[in-house]
Amino acid sequence: MSHNSEMTGVHENASLLCGKDPAYYTNTIGIVVDWVIFLIGLPEVCLAFYALLRLLKRDKAAPIFVINLLLSDLIQIGITVVFIISRFFDATFRPFARARCIARLFVRLGLTSSLGFMVLISAERYLMVACPVWYHTKNTAMLSSLISLCMWALSLAYSILDYFSAFSLLVFSIICLLPAPFLVAFFTATWKSLNKSMAMRHDTKHKRRVLGVLSLVLGMYIVLFVPFSFRNLYYSLKGDNAEDTEDSVRDLSGVLTSALVYLSPLIDALIYIFLRRDI
Repeated sequence: MSHNSEMTGVHENASLLCGKDPAYYTNTIGIVVDWVIFLIGLPEVCLAFYALLRLLKRDKAAPIFVINLLLSDLIQIGITVVFIISRFFDATFRPFARARCIARLFVRLGLTSSLGFMVLISAERYLMVACPVWYHTKNTAMLSSLISLCMWALSLAYSILDYFSAFSLLVFSIICLLPAPFLVAFFTATWKSLNKSMAMRHDTKHKRRVLGVLSLVLGMYIVLFVPFSFRNLYYSLKGDNAEDTEDSVRDLSGVLTSALVYLSPLIDALIYIFLRRDI
């Protein structure tokens, strides 16, 4: 009897840390996705990160925002290890319950900063086409680094507030939709500027690289983040009025949309391909 009471107390204490584990944590899809992120995403992102650091030493206009995007991916991949290891232990085991709780703070940090740097990458590509003189004379590595530090500071501040928020998922879903108008606007404006630019009208390779980066960023955002946001907003507005028969649909949709978001580090490394002049 005392053993059962003790286990109940541990379970309650673990739940108080940051709530119940989401369906993604125990679902087979979530388990497989976490292993894929770690086994494939880690070497892929590390390779792209190393290649970009070498590019940083040779090129004055180094892709600092892309490097920071890959750094946010490394944070997400590294935190995935916590969830992988904790699955080998009882879900109520207090040290790993606390570790999962803290790990979710870093997941938010990685995802939020990733969204921010996606917008900055799109803005940088636009300025390169629309304001080439400013881009090549005023756009220094120091300026890009300062902007990146500000983005990390904002992402960290939000993640800490999110950690203590009772409406964490709802707020994050809204934040995931904020980049949409900026990404679409930068893509449209860059495409129009490329068609008007006399310098790039005949440089099809460079034009293709610029549009390739923007297309990949916008496409990745629409496919990976938008379904996650709309799904969570739908169930948040619907509240607890759903029938019990919808529980399985709610859980499965949550698992699938979360899996898409967590797979974003695998796609980010592809941006490097469009930055290389020799490909």
